[in-house]
Amino acid sequence: MRQTHSGLRGKRAQALAEMAVMVPFLVIGMMGMLDLGRAFYYQISITNAVREGARYAATPFYLGLNPVCATSPQPPGANCPTPDNTHIQDHVINELNGTGINLQRSDIQVQPDESMRVSDIIGASPESGYAISVSATYKFNFITPIIGSLIGDPLTIRTTSWFRAEY
Repeated sequence: MRQTHSGLRGKRAQALAEMAVMVPFLVIGMMGMLDLGRAFYYQISITNAVREGARYAATPFYLGLNPVCATSPQPPGANCPTPDNTHIQDHVINELNGTGINLQRSDIQVQPDESMRVSDIIGASPESGYAISVSATYKFNFITPIIGSLIGDPLTIRTTSWFRAEY
């Protein structure tokens, strides 16, 4: 049997109608995958920045006889062995430069507080390094409305890193 020209036109019209129905779902699916990729990128970037902040907090700032950090507004101790919370928070924020992630100092927490770190340093023996934690919280907003309603918009990204103090 031979198909007539109108039979081919009917199949083309059916394919066009099916494509018109499926294209919005494909576009939303691709946008959703891009959104989830962005969320993972933000999570990884914030985790790396927090890890670098904790490493910075755990390493000795300066242990010389004439400390350079004595000129800062509130050095943590007599020899300034640990950076203060503001310097640690700034270090985390600087690690995120160029990523498009805007964390504020209020989103970054350092534990123990700098006053406790100083008393721990003064009263501690050299081999008793204690843990310093740096954590950050970020509210991630999805671009795709459907993904945001399924997962929760905004998605709260929380990450914490612990390092033992080296002083």
